[in-house]
Amino acid sequence: MAEFFEDSTPRQMLEKAKREFKRLANNLESDNIFNFFVTAYHVIDYIKALDSVPKKDIQKLYSNPDFKKCRFICLKSKHHVLNKGNMRDDEFITYRRPGAMLGEFVIGESVLDGKRAYFIVDKIEQIDVLDLGERVINLWETFFDDHNI
Repeated sequence: MAEFFEDSTPRQMLEKAKREFKRLANNLESDNIFNFFVTAYHVIDYIKALDSVPKKDIQKLYSNPDFKKCRFICLKSKHHVLNKGNMRDDEFITYRRPGAMLGEFVIGESVLDGKRAYFIVDKIEQIDVLDLGERVINLWETFFDDHNI
């Protein structure tokens, strides 16, 4: 019998994350944000299952600022309220800026003729989720190269 889920290796999950990122880049909406960040974050579970990457390297990944943001978006989208463990609701702010055409524009809330955008903010920077997604993919590629995955 064939496996129910075809993606069972870290590389397959990273490729799935890349496909999800393409969907996100082509259609910036919350479903695609959810799918990308949940997939991108959970690549770590497939790496842990290999049991070939030193725990110190996995811990270093968890402390990476971009990976922390990825984790926050993943967990926030799944659980809505974060107040357990080392991830809290007040660690980051996420918000959506709607774009609008003339006649739909709301002062202070939308950008005239602008595109919708989603952001995550910490004490240092505000980053568009598309930029963060690209950084997370690059982080994973470097991690895979460094560990011959």
